[in-house]
Amino acid sequence: MIPDEIVRFFEMNGGHSLIIKGEPGSGKTTFALEILNQLKDKFEIKYVSTRVADEVLFLQFPWLKEVIKRKPEKKERKLKRSELNKLEGIVEEGLIEERVKLEEGEAIIEVGEMLPELEEIYDFVEGVYPKRALICVDSIDGLSEKYGVPAEKILYTLQKDIVESGVANIIFILENAGFENIEYLGDGVVSLHHEPWDSYWKRYMYIQKLRGAAIKNSRYIYTLYGGHFNAIKYQPFSLDSLASLEIHELREHLKEVLSHRVINFIVDSRFPVELIGALFLTVIEESQSIPLILPPSGYPGDIIKANVERFLKGKEVKLAGFRGQGGDIVLEGRDMLIELSRDIINYHIGKNSLVILGVDTLGDLYENLRDLPRLIENTKKEQKVILFTPQNYEKLKGGIGVERTVFLEMMENIPIIKDLHGVHAIIEEKEKIHLVPLM
Repeated sequence: MIPDEIVRFFEMNGGHSLIIKGEPGSGKTTFALEILNQLKDKFEIKYVSTRVADEVLFLQFPWLKEVIKRKPEKKERKLKRSELNKLEGIVEEGLIEERVKLEEGEAIIEVGEMLPELEEIYDFVEGVYPKRALICVDSIDGLSEKYGVPAEKILYTLQKDIVESGVANIIFILENAGFENIEYLGDGVVSLHHEPWDSYWKRYMYIQKLRGAAIKNSRYIYTLYGGHFNAIKYQPFSLDSLASLEIHELREHLKEVLSHRVINFIVDSRFPVELIGALFLTVIEESQSIPLILPPSGYPGDIIKANVERFLKGKEVKLAGFRGQGGDIVLEGRDMLIELSRDIINYHIGKNSLVILGVDTLGDLYENLRDLPRLIENTKKEQKVILFTPQNYEKLKGGIGVERTVFLEMMENIPIIKDLHGVHAIIEEKEKIHLVPLM
């Protein structure tokens, strides 16, 4: 998906131009084509490429093949070509420095057949009129280099003749970051960036301006997974507000992880509590019998029970906790090996079930966690053990016998899950939890 701000910008009355810039590999072409794809039912689409072969594009965007092949009927010229005529006159008179190359010992002047790509754009806009066109020029630098015409002159020509006439929107891809002096010519400017994040990429975009359109969110994390541009937006929600909750994608993602005997979820303090609740539901749903839970300090047991009753019909859980909290197992904070012994756990939930331990709650209950490795070793013989541990938890030192680790972190304002399967953003949409691969 592309940001709502971009959609609204192009849907406004009149013509609008958008400059997309960014370093190589940031996804400029993919972003532009995603815009065309999302808006192809509202506009007549044209893509002008100076550097990417059509066949390569068709593999990634098969819908583009029919769009490129479709030729609008020739119509009487209705567009004023004032700036185009001026530009062609300047080229013809040699007032713009022409590019010269050597071919078989001869000097060839590269003026082409008088800017045919621009002529084609004008013909296309006239051919689809009165429908509005949405055109992508990829890239403005490429046309500049091909004809030896300054990029700002080409952009200015199309802006004045076509965009300001109100009959078309144009996307200009700008490859050279040194052309910042032409950004003022566009109605909108978006910049794409990517930088290392752990051993992965963090990709983010800035919406720098959209003339006449409101910008509610100027920065987005995005992914190019599968060769498509997907701007990610996390909208906080409450499990209480949902009539149902679909966690199939999360369950499938964690299926291999949950096959291990000891798993540790390391949780960023900023990770949304509603997603922790969804994760608890996923883990509990995978349990073959009644699990025992010592809740993390930030997620009370009564909320866990209420969510299980609401979303996992027929499932139940048993709780451990402080005296007065209404737990099935009361912990006094004296000796965790005695109070959470195998006999006590088996008495309450039987064998071959699941024990979920909030490590910070254990740290609050007991003076230190030196006995935690032994507790895990004892418990995993007959139960599966899942730990929820705060990130950089000071009371936990050294190894504790964990077989698999899953990180629940934040990439700026986007919650992510990171494990051996890669990095995925976690979002909720229409009462479904979705995992979006990041790359």
